[in-house]
Amino acid sequence: MKFSVQQDALLNIVQIASKAVASRTTKNVLLGILLEATENTLTATAYDTELGIQTHIQTTDDNHLLVDEPGSIVLPARYLLEVVKKLPAQSVTCQVHDNYTTDIHSGQVDFHLHGIDAAEFPKLPVFHNAQSIQLSSSDLRNLIRWTHFATSTSEVRPILTGIHLQSSETQITFTATDGLRLGTKSIIYEAPQANVWDAILPAKSLIELLKLISDEEQTISIQFTSSHSLFSLGGTLFYTRLIDGAYPDTTRIVPTVHRTEVIVPHNEFTDAIDRAALIARDRDSNNMIRMEVKDSELVISSSSPEIGNVSESLQVLSQSGEDLMIAFNAKYVLDALKALNQDEVSIHFNGANQAFVLKEHGQEDGLQLISPVLMR
Repeated sequence: MKFSVQQDALLNIVQIASKAVASRTTKNVLLGILLEATENTLTATAYDTELGIQTHIQTTDDNHLLVDEPGSIVLPARYLLEVVKKLPAQSVTCQVHDNYTTDIHSGQVDFHLHGIDAAEFPKLPVFHNAQSIQLSSSDLRNLIRWTHFATSTSEVRPILTGIHLQSSETQITFTATDGLRLGTKSIIYEAPQANVWDAILPAKSLIELLKLISDEEQTISIQFTSSHSLFSLGGTLFYTRLIDGAYPDTTRIVPTVHRTEVIVPHNEFTDAIDRAALIARDRDSNNMIRMEVKDSELVISSSSPEIGNVSESLQVLSQSGEDLMIAFNAKYVLDALKALNQDEVSIHFNGANQAFVLKEHGQEDGLQLISPVLMR
């Protein structure tokens, strides 16, 4: 194999693919990136058997891709990425020899990397005639952003490390919970979808996918088999294995009524929680802060025997229902508030010992549910 291409174009596809390189494995080939050159296309692939990313470029006036000899090679991702980063911003020539040694040349710089036979690289999942749904990039970004932080980081219940995707003919819903908090968000399809799907996608994979979704609006196709999903983002294909099992019925834990509702300014409420969290960071506090709802006012406070205490009053925009005092994990609330985009937040309570709900005021397509901390 022999090809030449501009350094920035090569770096871009290597950086994208590198996000799927295995971090721990005994198989050296999984620590590499597969480079494949055909007549006018250069493809980079990484696959750790759970997550796979494949991206490509074709010859343009900007990248000056020229393939002299088609072929393929697996190169160690760690060194390939660092080498290409440090090359001059000009044309790069790569040539593979019979012993898999690969010469990488640019200007006066010559690197020689030991590669692996491309035949040893694992095959990506096949998606012939697989079911698919279509989403805009902004909608998919929003669904992941609303839910990923609420997944569990413990492998005790692997199901809860994933995001539950439910797609009907009219809408798609993402839901995540770790047992103490829950985030859910729905998007109505612009046009009815023919396929109905229920799947659990690893949150770690979707966090990596989030990094690849460009700010430029585009349509993303999502395909499913019984074991894998495939996201097509322009010239990049993103594969991830599904989590086996049945996701718990979370609709049973979301309250349909409330005893108290307050509407607060998003930014002021977030800042007050953030300030109270400064005192609630010691190891014994569990990030616990208290909030009292009384007479159209919130009093947000926290204390620590070792650090001190803080109290802040915040006028609510409106209050209905009874007064109450509740305690909660500040980090959980701050995570939830980051997902909400509206200027006003609606908070629904059912007492000091019941989970409470945060929503964008006036919106019913998503919510954040948070369990309280029992006060001593």
